[in-house]
Amino acid sequence: MTILEHTNLCAPDAPRTDRTVTIRPTVRLAELDATFRDLGELIDSVLDRCVWAEEEIEAAQLRHGEKDRGPLWNAFRLLKATHERAWPELVYRAHCRELLDRVAAGTDTRPPTDAEKISVLSAASQTAPLNSGAETLYLRIGTRMLPGIFDGIGDVLDIQAYEKVNGSPADEYEAQLTRKLTQPWRKVGATAAEIDQPAIASHE
Repeated sequence: MTILEHTNLCAPDAPRTDRTVTIRPTVRLAELDATFRDLGELIDSVLDRCVWAEEEIEAAQLRHGEKDRGPLWNAFRLLKATHERAWPELVYRAHCRELLDRVAAGTDTRPPTDAEKISVLSAASQTAPLNSGAETLYLRIGTRMLPGIFDGIGDVLDIQAYEKVNGSPADEYEAQLTRKLTQPWRKVGATAAEIDQPAIASHE
């Protein structure tokens, strides 16, 4: 379906040979509805992340004894998402906690967090089965990042056996991920212009 839109809105009833007619595709209402729905979900996800980040900053201040507007209070911008797909709350909070603990300890915040690394492995596993080294790294990072969840996997899989057999290739994969996913902009004291630089997407 198309809409015929005449450039001369006041054209007389009689046909004219000099009238210009353009054809413009119509926008389906269903497509508009989907667009606004997607936009609303995006806004909701961004607002959710803001709330989670603020809560993790407050928790980190309590955990590390920061009472005033110190490095942790000012670390909100360092928690900027480096992925296009929204992370589950549990994963994003783990990402925030790791970065905030680094800020408190005065260590480098540029290397990828466990959340950033495991997101790459998770995306890869949805394309094809992970090889033994990558699978070992997935279990290693998951156990480190979310011990409460991955401890239960130990009842089914012998994670130590995985490390014994495939620990070396897992180390190599982790080193590769660290090099590829390091965020040069993510450092304490960075200017707004530096922080606003495009992030290295962690889903690639």
